[in-house]
This record gives sequence, structure tokens and C-alpha cells, in this order.
Amino acid sequence: MMQPTQDRSRTRPIELPPRSKGAPSAEAAIRVLGTGAFKAGIAGIVAMTVLMLISLVDIPLLPCLVIPGFISILIANGILAGLLSNERLNSPGQARQAGLLAGLVTGLGATFVAMVLAAFGMMFTGLGEGVRAQFTPAQLQNLAAMGISPQTVRIAGAVFFALLIWGVFGTVIAAALGMLGAHLYYRLR
Repeated sequence: MMQPTQDRSRTRPIELPPRSKGAPSAEAAIRVLGTGAFKAGIAGIVAMTVLMLISLVDIPLLPCLVIPGFISILIANGILAGLLSNERLNSPGQARQAGLLAGLVTGLGATFVAMVLAAFGMMFTGLGEGVRAQFTPAQLQNLAAMGISPQTVRIAGAVFFALLIWGVFGTVIAAALGMLGAHLYYRLR
């Protein structure tokens, strides 16, 4: 039984058309969008840190100004991401991607700052006390015998709530408002 053989003289390799060098690649566009969004995210982290520190001052009516300040910073963060990625924004979807990335960077940076402030006892002290209050005196003595003081339990509770509130909810809100800001920038430019 003979097997069919392929005539090597009639086969040719497939040639792909050359990539045009004038058009930017998708990777380059994503890199530029990411760079602008990352820079906007860093600026957002700085602004959120300043506002968090201002919110620690005990002045009447200050909480009424802090929450609108957070919202304004997060929307401005998305607008800045769109502004820094201006030439590369070709669609509303790309604008939302830039705003999403800027919001995620800002949200995660703000989470880190909130956790550090909670570890130093400046934020969420009441929630940390609530965690410590969940333990009976006998449980606290057992923890103390293992080397874990009630102060450590309070700090761990405060840091956990900083991670939960800022890390989960704050980052989702920062990403959503960053997308909104970048989308507004794309529509109004």
C-alpha cells in the first residue's frame, strides 16, 4: 500500500501582510491609557490622603463637606485620567477603561492609607473597640496568655474594618466614579 506523498515543489509558505508602521498597535494604546490612568490614580491617592487627614480634625459640620469632597475627588480623578490619555481615547469604552484603572489605583491607595491610619489608632477606633467588646474577660485573658493584648485586638479590628470599608466598598465606588468622570470628559471634550 502506497501512501500519498506531497509534492514539495508546489507548496509555498503563507505570507502574512506586513503590519503598517503608521498605525499605533493596540498594545501601545493600552500602555498609554494605562500610564495616564496610573498618573491620575497617584494624584487621586494624594488628594484622598489629604482629605482623610482633614476629616480627622474634629470640627462641626466638617463631615458634611468630607463626603462631597470624596465624590468630587473621585470624579475629578476620572476626568484627569481622560485628560492625560486624551490623544489615545478613541471611544467611550476606552475612556471608561482609563477611568476604571485610575479609580482602582486611587481606591487601593486610599485603602492602604486608611489601614495605616487605623493601625495608628486614628480611624475606626469605635469599630475596633466593638470588636474588642465581643470578647469575654476570660477570652481576653487567654489571648493575653498567648501574647495578644486587648489593644492588639482593638487595632486588628480597626484595620479589618478599614480594609472592609475602604478596600471593598471604597474601591468599587472609586472605580465607578472614575469611570463616570472619564466618560464625562470624553463626552465634553
